[in-house]
Amino acid sequence: MASLKRIVPSLGALAVFEAAARLGGFTRAADELGVTQAAVSRQIRALEDDFKARLFVRGHRSIQLTDAGRVLYEAVGQSFERIAEAVETVKNPTRPEVLTVATTLAFSHFWLLPHLTAFRAERPDLELKVISKDTPTDLRDGEVDVVLRFGKPPFRDGTVLVSQPEMAYPVASPDFAASLPADFDLYHLADYPLIDIDPAVPTWMTWREWFRLAGIRPPARRSGLRFNHYSDAVYAAINGEGVTLGWHRLLERPLADGRLVRLGEKAVEPGDGHHLVVSEREAQRPAVIAFVDWIERSFATSL
Repeated sequence: MASLKRIVPSLGALAVFEAAARLGGFTRAADELGVTQAAVSRQIRALEDDFKARLFVRGHRSIQLTDAGRVLYEAVGQSFERIAEAVETVKNPTRPEVLTVATTLAFSHFWLLPHLTAFRAERPDLELKVISKDTPTDLRDGEVDVVLRFGKPPFRDGTVLVSQPEMAYPVASPDFAASLPADFDLYHLADYPLIDIDPAVPTWMTWREWFRLAGIRPPARRSGLRFNHYSDAVYAAINGEGVTLGWHRLLERPLADGRLVRLGEKAVEPGDGHHLVVSEREAQRPAVIAFVDWIERSFATSL
């Protein structure tokens, strides 16, 4: 592998780029770094010349990242953050141990955050960092310690230590359910407004797949209301916009407190579930062991 010095012309220039991208301006970056605005501009131009790609679109009083700039900023920003954390650990070895957990936006919002107080009470000595995103996380990148992932194992980047099976059925707000006719049944569900998602991960089940597995006539056309995040679809259903797919374990709180109700008795179990995945290098860390134990107990007491 080529040396870093040959691949990256200047770590200092990358630090200037990171500041400009994060702060949204060359002048603000110059103020933070204690240099002139002209010096920032020169460093950015040098990077662009080296990469043979524009990193920013310059406006009169603002800058915006180009596609190439966004790719670089995502990598540089994460790397600098990890370097800063490592430096802080070296300088202050008694600081709390950091545990980084990645999961989807929906799992973070509807399951992890409502339960997290219990773990924080058990382990106040840990500094917990939660990364919520619907794009795939690869444990081999070293960005996170554990992943709470929805899908079907095995996974190439780690070992599944705890699992919770899932099933899906139609859910809606109590008011929407009350508005349905007395003779409503799921075999006529396609006649009602359905809220669907365009999933970031292709294996995530949509309404059409649910109808197929349930053996029910699917809608003749695409849903009139679609979201790219499942959590938005759930909130649309809570607000009475129609019916969405309800994942039984994931939506335990909205179902328990009455914000959502189940429609009918038919459920589909596609084989997907929620899994705690850990890389081999992190499996024996005390913080990871504690989190795995807590997740196992929490899954066991869920709905």
